[in-house]
Amino acid sequence: MNEMELQYFHDDMSFPFFIQYGFHDGWLEPHIHKDFTELVLVMDGTAMHGIGQETHLIKSGDVFVIGGNTAHEYIDARNFRLCNIMFRPDYFFSGTFHTKESAGFHALFYLEPYMTREMVFQSRLHVNHEKYIQISLLIDKMIHEYHARMEGWKDILTAYFTELVVLLSREYSLPPLENEQGILQVAHAVSFIEKNYRYAINVEKIAACAGLSVRHFSRIFKSTYQLTPMQYVIRLRLLYAIELLKNTKEPITEIASRCGFPDNNYFARKFREMYQVTPTEYRNQQDYSSC
Repeated sequence: MNEMELQYFHDDMSFPFFIQYGFHDGWLEPHIHKDFTELVLVMDGTAMHGIGQETHLIKSGDVFVIGGNTAHEYIDARNFRLCNIMFRPDYFFSGTFHTKESAGFHALFYLEPYMTREMVFQSRLHVNHEKYIQISLLIDKMIHEYHARMEGWKDILTAYFTELVVLLSREYSLPPLENEQGILQVAHAVSFIEKNYRYAINVEKIAACAGLSVRHFSRIFKSTYQLTPMQYVIRLRLLYAIELLKNTKEPITEIASRCGFPDNNYFARKFREMYQVTPTEYRNQQDYSSC
């Protein structure tokens, strides 16, 4: 089985992004993405999408995401045209990426790829003709910028890609099907975290948003995000603290409280674990670098 790495398609790993139109007739052999995530928009034709031993039909307007270490193939492709966008989520979705507050974002870009890897899962997102036209025009602009590589092309591609992610996240709003093991319930719980991490929340409250037991929710969450729910909360709080330390002159104790840390010593300890400096040292580094 072919193992694909992003560097096979794109030679600038400081900007881990590749976009292309693809066309297939017949069979595209099984392959695994080793170090990137792939967003696929089916633009024309049909194919059977094979994952493991199962297949399902995909057609124009279908949108799905394949994560790393997931084997898939296209079988019996007929006039099958698609757009492939290969990227690394940790580059584009890190920091204060506000769309992470959307349940649709987590459903499409994190939970669906997890479900696909763990079991046979048929993507839920299909865009109507009007939305397809809007997305197609946006993709045309992205393709042009990627190949023209004029001054600022990385910035404008990032902006276009962000717009595409937002549009698709908004579209992912259908109620969950019975056999989907609560994908949107889990997505809404992650959205709850993103909106409320600065307040007093615990794993019981988060799991309740998904309608799942703490044990079951925590297993799905850690398998998907490689963090426990509360580790994810702490990480968001620390990322917010970084923004406040850089952009305000508020006292450290006030920042700790605003970020959801009632104990300043606990805040300092967690901050040092993540960034290897204390909050005060980090702020002083920013002040020095701006001189």
